[in-house]
Amino acid sequence: MMGYFCKFSSRLSERSGVIRKTHAGVKSFARDQRGVSAVEFALLLPVMILIYAGVADVSRGVDANRKVSRVASMVGDLISRQISVMPAQLDDVFKIGATLMIPSGTAPEIRVSFIKVEAVKNSPNLTVKLDWSQKTAGFKESSNRVDRENKQTYLPENLRQEPMNYIRVEAQYTYKPLLSAVLPDIAMEEIYYISPRYSDTIRYGNGK
Repeated sequence: MMGYFCKFSSRLSERSGVIRKTHAGVKSFARDQRGVSAVEFALLLPVMILIYAGVADVSRGVDANRKVSRVASMVGDLISRQISVMPAQLDDVFKIGATLMIPSGTAPEIRVSFIKVEAVKNSPNLTVKLDWSQKTAGFKESSNRVDRENKQTYLPENLRQEPMNYIRVEAQYTYKPLLSAVLPDIAMEEIYYISPRYSDTIRYGNGK
């Protein structure tokens, strides 16, 4: 009987030792901070990537919008220096303007219109007339016929006050965000007006 009690006590002591070691191991594991930084970094990494990509998108978008404005102004300035233009010359000017968007993978779409503000005969009123226009193949116009026709001769009110001729340049560009999987493309447009520099009018093609 005494031998059995000794064996039982020995086994109980061994089990108690195992329990104490297990408890000590659990407490030690709970206090161990060595892996916390790695876990936190793994949780924060996707958020950090989204923030970085968002900031980069905003910066690229602002830069693209500024370039679209420069395209419109440069194309208008080049044409305003001419006395006459041929369709092929305007195509070359469009290509020159597109180089401002480098290193973007897409070129802007451009339309140039020559608009005249003329006095109506025997009347104090003025009328706005489209003299000529040329655009790139991908230039997007309104699907509504009335809106399309109105835009062809559109001038701001302050440019309609006296007889004058204007070059109107419209530059369109579609910005594709870095986060294109979650953000839509952004359509950008800039309209620029300038008067001819060296003559009252600019002839188009072989027109007199």
